[in-house]
Amino acid sequence: MRIGIIERFLARDFVVNQAAVTAVLLLVIIGGVLGRTLGDIAEGRLPLDVLPTLVAFGSFKGLILFWPVALFLAFLLVLGRLQRDSELVAMQAGGVSFARIYRAIFLVAVPSALVLLFLMSYAVPRVELLVDELRDQADRRSDLVGITPGRFLRSRVGDQVFFAERLSADREALLNVFIFDDRDGTAEVTVAARAIADVTAEARYLVLEDGYRYVGAPGAAAFQLLSFDQARMAVPDPDLVQPRRSLDALPFAELWEMRDRPRYRAEIEWRLALPVSVLMLGLIALPLGLAPPRSGRYARLPLAILVYVVYANFLVMGKSWLEAGQLPGWLGLWWAHLIPLSVWLMLSWRSGMWNGMMHSLARRPA
Repeated sequence: MRIGIIERFLARDFVVNQAAVTAVLLLVIIGGVLGRTLGDIAEGRLPLDVLPTLVAFGSFKGLILFWPVALFLAFLLVLGRLQRDSELVAMQAGGVSFARIYRAIFLVAVPSALVLLFLMSYAVPRVELLVDELRDQADRRSDLVGITPGRFLRSRVGDQVFFAERLSADREALLNVFIFDDRDGTAEVTVAARAIADVTAEARYLVLEDGYRYVGAPGAAAFQLLSFDQARMAVPDPDLVQPRRSLDALPFAELWEMRDRPRYRAEIEWRLALPVSVLMLGLIALPLGLAPPRSGRYARLPLAILVYVVYANFLVMGKSWLEAGQLPGWLGLWWAHLIPLSVWLMLSWRSGMWNGMMHSLARRPA
């Protein structure tokens, strides 16, 4: 199939605008991922040194999820500019049919959908697996790594709660330490003026200096009081943490083997739905881009955003319904794609685009 000058011109504009929209979305995605990761670090759930890697992986995954809307906005921006500048009218007067414009749209949409299918099937699960492994490694490190002065930290293993007022000047010791430990209904409260981590290959300890320990049952009048100049407290072994394996990290082949289970079926449908959504959004982009004359470049943009929000929300809800077994497996998420298809039929009929395409097909020689 020969690709004409008009198709190449439009396809180039689509790709350039998609790159611009993607760059803006990437900044928003990085900001959101950075904020969430910094929150986990501030609460002691993650050490600071994993921040760059988690932000990079999280931004990559977010960018893949927002790929369809970036391409959709690129289509709308280019078509809106052509409509505003009367270039679409000039093209149609010169014999350029809607079919040729759609050829340019799908010249970009089809490769994008195939790339997105590959990424959702192989690249994203691999990235998610690396994120799980990174978080597991962080969990297996000593709880003392995550202690932030001025904040309470609950141990990831056991029932210990740590608190330190501040760090020493050399940042090697914790000052004014408070530790609570629940041992089968017996509470142990330890306070110390200074604490230093002592981590060996065999065990993890916290060396406490100049402190007191209170032992007793909550609500009871009797308790024990111990004072010490130096004491060693064992920190629970974080190797006991069970490794996480999120559903997003499973390869497609493993998901397909367990497709009879609702949760795995829902994940399969979700990975297929995103590439299909690129094609559906490309289909409705042309009638949405055909704004009435003198209505402005962004006249149809609110309607386009509304259509996308409804469509995306039904995909997300459909995935939840599949996971809960409320939808039959054979139906999947394919019903949600009827939403943009219905919008396309309605808008193309009202704008006369449907009649134009039918007329072009009728004139085509057999």
